[in-house]
Parts: sequence; structure tokens; C-alpha cells
Amino acid sequence: MDSNNISFVEEVFEDIEDECAYSPPIFLEWKMVFVGVIGLIVALISIVHNSLLFYTFSTSTVLRKRNLTYLMWISGCDVFISICYIAIMCVQVYTDYFVSFKLLVLWHDYLRTAFTVSHITLSAASFLLMAATVERYLQSTADNRTLKLFQILATHRTYVVFCCFLASLIFRGTVFFEIEVVTQPNCTGFSSMGLAVVPMFGESMDVVWRFFIRKIVTVFLPFAVLAYFNAAIVMNVRRTDRDQTVKALVLFITVGTRGEVTRLRSRLRAVTRMLVMVVTGYLLANILDIIIAFWETINIQSLQELPSLYTVLSDISSFLPIAACALRLPIYTINDRQIRVEVRRKFCYLITRCCTCCPGVLCDTHQRKKLHDNQLESERLWPKNEPTPKLEHEMTQLWTKSTERLG
Repeated sequence: MDSNNISFVEEVFEDIEDECAYSPPIFLEWKMVFVGVIGLIVALISIVHNSLLFYTFSTSTVLRKRNLTYLMWISGCDVFISICYIAIMCVQVYTDYFVSFKLLVLWHDYLRTAFTVSHITLSAASFLLMAATVERYLQSTADNRTLKLFQILATHRTYVVFCCFLASLIFRGTVFFEIEVVTQPNCTGFSSMGLAVVPMFGESMDVVWRFFIRKIVTVFLPFAVLAYFNAAIVMNVRRTDRDQTVKALVLFITVGTRGEVTRLRSRLRAVTRMLVMVVTGYLLANILDIIIAFWETINIQSLQELPSLYTVLSDISSFLPIAACALRLPIYTINDRQIRVEVRRKFCYLITRCCTCCPGVLCDTHQRKKLHDNQLESERLWPKNEPTPKLEHEMTQLWTKSTERLG
């Protein structure tokens, strides 16, 4: 074999070695602590919290009368978001940290499905939160036209939920077809498998679809809408505080006793405060993702030239929504006594059913009696004949007319 053939063979083997060279991700120890440990714990807490919330909202006869449909489905989305975070982010870190090829193969097998479910549920939760915020804003205004629109939305919440999931499926479901698992037959070990982005509509159209249409609809639009309506709700609540005396008088005439007036007003105030806190948590959790998405859209090359910064920011931006999901249950229970009582009662019921051999470990007779008394108190404070949206609309109309006469 002459020297030219030998040099050619050496160059081929060098190219193969370069292609098959495995380099672990940077900041692997940081990823193991932040994602593999802290992220896993927070995601598990989020799964438990939101599973309990979804079960409580869907089975509690008391809470079903309050039309907490959006919050129930948001909790359901949060469960899948947290599960997908563990399946995508945590398992990837464990694969690199423990150098497990079997775990790598398993991760590549389910990655496309988990990635698609994660994107769909994230967008669905954002759209559902938008719908709940817009509805609460319409309810907090004293304008007849907005109240009519609120009445329409309140009576068609099921269709709104369906539209939210349908929009998420349309804009995020294509992620499944945009990712492909590729194999390198000349390589072994970690270098033998990888991911590739598959163009769906052509290179130019893919850029328009992924970085403009989809990001604007699913990332920038929800953030802007929630920021605006969240601030508008706070301003409306502050503005209507000075009119509470007149409204209380009208409610007293139309609804009944003073206790029922106070109950209705405090309930609306608690729900509004709870929603404002949830939306604020969403905005804080997604502000970093908004910055990264905007940077990627404007100049992704400059971001890729800073791999250390990109890695840390990506890990933090992926963790913050999971932390916001885990905080849903504390926010609901702190602001709403009725939700707190029902969640505690359902939790005690589940523990009792799961621990049939020793039901007194966490839910003894005294505790169950206390929860039963709380339930009776809850039913006394929130009786079955709750004011319907139509009655609330009529009461607000009377209040508006009274303020116009006094003004």
C-alpha cells in the first residue's frame, strides 16, 4: 500500500473518531444538583399537589358549584408538565452523570412523545389561564357590555376549554414531527445516537412557523395578555373599593341577609386575589423564557457562542414553570378557605382508603370529626342556592344604576 493510500485511510479514521468522540455536557455537576436533585423534588411535589387539586376540583360537590373549571384543567396540565420535566430534563442529566447507555436508549425512545406532551400541556395551561383571567376581568368591570360577554363565557366554559386544548394541539402538536432520532452506524456508545430537527414545510417556512407564528401565539401573546389583564384586574378592584357601600346596599336588597352579602363579596375578592397571585407567578416564572425566546428569534448565533450562559439560563427557565406549578396548592389554600377545607377532606379520604389496615395513622376519629364539622361549616357558609351568573349580572346592573343616580 503506497503512502497516499495510507494517509487517506488515516484521514478517514480521524474523521470517524471526530464524529464518534463523546463530550459530556458542560456544568454536569451543576446540572446534577439543580436539575437532577432540586428539580426532581420540586417536580414530585408539583405532581402530588396538582393531582390532589384535580381530584378535589373534579369530585367535590361544593367546589363544582363555584365553576372552577379552568383551575381544574390547569391542575391537570401541571401534572403532565411535571412528569415530562422529570422524563426529559432529569433523566437526561442522570444519563450523562452516570454514563448509562441503557438509560440513553430509553430516553431517546420516549423523547418525542414526552416533548410533544410537554409542549401541548404548557400551551394549554397558558391559554386556560388567559381564559380565566379575561373572565375575571370582565366580571370585575361594571360595564353592561362586558358583563354580557362574561355571561356568555361563563355559560360556555366547556367549549372554551376545548378550544384551548385544540389551539395547543394545532400550534404545538407538530413538534412530534419536527424531531427525529438519528443513529451513527460507525459509532458506538453515546455517540451512536442523537437528535436532528426535521423540516416540515421547507427551511424558510419552518423558520416562519417555529420562530414567528408559534412563538408569538404560544409564548409572547399569553405573556402580554396576562400581564395586561392582571394589572387591569388590580386597578378595577381598587377602583370599586370606594363603591362598596352602595353595592352592599343593593346586594342586601336583592340577595337577602347581610351575611350572604358579605359571603358573596368576600368570595369574589378571594378568588380574584388567588387568580392574581397565580398569574403573577406565571409571569415571573416565564419572564426568563421570554427573554431567551426573544434572543433566539433575533440572533441565535450570538446566544450559541455563549454556551455556559445558555446552559444555565436554559436550566433555570425550564425549572421556574415547575416551581410555579408546585406553588398552586399553597396559593389556593391560603387565599380560599373553602378550597382549603375541601382539599384537606379529600386528602384525608384518600389516606384513609389507601391505609385501610391502619386508618387512624393520619386520619383518626377526632380528625375525621373535625373535618366533617368543617364541611358542615363550609356548606353553611356556601349553601346550595348560590347566586347564578345571571343573578350576579342583575345585581351588578342594579348597583350600576344606583351609582349613576347618586353620581
